[in-house]
Amino acid sequence: MQRSAAMLRAGQDVREYHLDAELLHEFRQHGSQYPAYSSIVAAGANACVLHYRADAAPIRDGELVLIDAGCELDGYASDITRTFPANGRFTGPQRALYDLVLASQDAAIAATKPGARFTDPHEATVKVLTQGMFDLGLLDRDQHGTLDDAIHHRHYFAHYMHRTGHWLGMDVHDCGSYVEPTEVGQTHERKDPLSGETITDRPSRILRPGMALTIEPGLYVRPSDRIPKEFWNIGIRIEDDAFVTETGCELITRGVPVKADEIEALMRG
Repeated sequence: MQRSAAMLRAGQDVREYHLDAELLHEFRQHGSQYPAYSSIVAAGANACVLHYRADAAPIRDGELVLIDAGCELDGYASDITRTFPANGRFTGPQRALYDLVLASQDAAIAATKPGARFTDPHEATVKVLTQGMFDLGLLDRDQHGTLDDAIHHRHYFAHYMHRTGHWLGMDVHDCGSYVEPTEVGQTHERKDPLSGETITDRPSRILRPGMALTIEPGLYVRPSDRIPKEFWNIGIRIEDDAFVTETGCELITRGVPVKADEIEALMRG
């Protein structure tokens, strides 16, 4: 974050690979043996590509940068995503979408606790994001109906198309079933509202103390005639690593700021 802002202030040419190199340097500088995966450093519209890889695209003043990166240390992987303004200052539309994603992550964090289902954080995220999409004009009530209608028909899917988390441990997408082992054999069939295919649902895994997982909501807005232009080509994801505890969950990656004001303060330094 700081290097991006400093290079732009100095009038230097900033590329995605410059920030990728900064990540690799810090990983090794602090004892990491390997990157956990190829880092995503996505500037501007590239942040709307979920598995984009750091490349040579310019990082421009006024755009956001999404970095999804992690390293391995002594056999364990991390997986963190932050989105920040390249120059250190959010624009109004960027801040509105960013605050929405952060609010949806807060809801997912509150839903990550022992006894909850693995799907509960995702459902909490979807509810907050979908309401925010209505509020900001990304969804239209005349076209998409009520909040419940939009969730049921997955109208949010155009802007939020991935799950809110995955297991984490000795691999960045660690092994482990997402189906509750004490309820194997219980199924429920439904028709997917987007594809029309029949989906067989199985009971989601019950969260228990000691489980490690990611919490990573996002919002991705491509150009469209039905969307306010000020939101075009903005991609945002915020991801933290968490342990389920006896009373809730503990985030272990908040040494990197997530609040917009804190990010801007850091980048002024």
